[in-house]
Amino acid sequence: MPALSKHPGLDGVLRLNRLDGAGLYYGRRGRLGPVDAARLEAFLLAWHEHDRRLRMGVIPVMASGAFDDGRPRTVDALLGDRMVDFGVDEDFVIPGTPRRLLGELVAGKQAAMKPRDRAALGACAADHGVGLGELLDGPWTALLVRAPTFALGRRTPTHVELLAGLGMRPRDASGLPLPDGMTPWKSHEYVVVARTLAEVRAPALTAEVELDELHAGLAGAQADIDACARGPAWQRMMASAGWTEADLEVKLYVRMT
Repeated sequence: MPALSKHPGLDGVLRLNRLDGAGLYYGRRGRLGPVDAARLEAFLLAWHEHDRRLRMGVIPVMASGAFDDGRPRTVDALLGDRMVDFGVDEDFVIPGTPRRLLGELVAGKQAAMKPRDRAALGACAADHGVGLGELLDGPWTALLVRAPTFALGRRTPTHVELLAGLGMRPRDASGLPLPDGMTPWKSHEYVVVARTLAEVRAPALTAEVELDELHAGLAGAQADIDACARGPAWQRMMASAGWTEADLEVKLYVRMT
């Protein structure tokens, strides 16, 4: 059975429009609807075909089976794209988003939607009878999303965390004193020393993340890592691993359980 609906087409087109797993997204938040499954599917497919390379997708957030009774629904939506992915590359390194790139990421998301794209989205919604609410002009927000994901075999995680921390090899992390509130997260052959900035637990689907709090959390994690790095144990690790101060930059990660 499809992860979000008994309608295979709707589940598939949700993924085409960027709802391809749990993670941290950024964009304008609004409401879609009321719509039934067929209208939502047709609208999302038409928007995807407008420009398949457009980074700003329409991301509906809805409970599993929300349309299975055949009745129309109004669903949360984000006109946006991912800020932080979950994934593991071929070297078993968990990719994080460096702190210094956060401002650039946000600016890029905000600039992605051009006037012609806004007009096309409005026309697409009108053609399919789908209300957009504040989706075109609502507030910008970062949204931590708990959704079905390929990383867990298309299952929905019960817990999604946004973390600020530093990744390293297990042999480098072994025996290091850690900043208060930071714990090691071991996945495959990598260790991330991190603390939680935000989280969403079942049955909730989303949690908003204030950008100011995100910046502050990263800055705090960076200060704590830098303080630890001045100690002898960290200095020995850095010398052995060939690290410089640039290697101490904290990153954003998403963890799912």
